[in-house]
Amino acid sequence: MHDGVFFEDQGIPTATVISREFVRAAAAQADALGAADYKTIVVAHPIQPLLREEVRALADKAFDEILARLTR
Repeated sequence: MHDGVFFEDQGIPTATVISREFVRAAAAQADALGAADYKTIVVAHPIQPLLREEVRALADKAFDEILARLTR
C-alpha cells in the first residue's frame, strides 16, 4: 500500500493487487497514509496454494482493470 500511495502522490498511476482477505487491512493502511480513497484491485483468496494456471486465470480476470489503472 505504501508504495502505491507514494507513486500515486507523485502522479504515477499504480495498480495494487490484493487478495480478498486483505481488503480491510489495505483500507486501514491507506487511511493511515492519508489516502482513504486509494483503490486496490481485489482477487480471490487464497493465492498461495493455486496452480500456475489458476493464478494465470486470476490475472486474466484482473488484467483489464490493471491496464486501465496504469494507462489512465
